[in-house]
Amino acid sequence: MVAVLKRNAALGWAIAAIGLLIVVGGAVRISGVRPYGEEAILAQIAHEDSALCGKFGIAVATLKFSDCVADLADLRKRHAELLAAYTWL
Repeated sequence: MVAVLKRNAALGWAIAAIGLLIVVGGAVRISGVRPYGEEAILAQIAHEDSALCGKFGIAVATLKFSDCVADLADLRKRHAELLAAYTWL
């Protein structure tokens, strides 16, 4: 009888631990916390986009500069979609 209770208790603890991991994982995803290093990558991309638009002589804080950065972001998104569509590459 005691062995059955210990076995059920261990199963209960295992289920509770798995449930806790699921809840914590969901909370992290919902909170918008990015994986380690992703913020640095996004900052580098923003820096490079600004530098490229500046290289073409577009002044910072103008509508044309904002359009240039937006166009680069759109281009990068289309490239990612294209690469994802061809996963065999």
